Amino acid sequence: MKRETRAPLIVAIVLLLLPVLYVGSYFALVVPGGVPVAGSIGGGAITFIEHYRGQSGFCSRIFWPLEQIDRRVRPVAWEPLPVLDPR
Repeated sequence: MKRETRAPLIVAIVLLLLPVLYVGSYFALVVPGGVPVAGSIGGGAITFIEHYRGQSGFCSRIFWPLEQIDRRVRPVAWEPLPVLDPR
């Protein structure tokens, strides 16, 4: 009696879960309106807008295709936050 191998089933499940994990990670990390982050360049103060929670440079490269789709589907969410006047 020969046993069936379950390797193809396990590989199929993993391959089907990868897109779900990719999209889920995107929505867990994205901040469409942006978060202002203070920094400095050459001694001058500047404010950056980051659209991801942590590792924004890495996330913006990894999630670029999904972000382009999201910007087309939810354009209102991607509008910049209004700047408050400190006066």
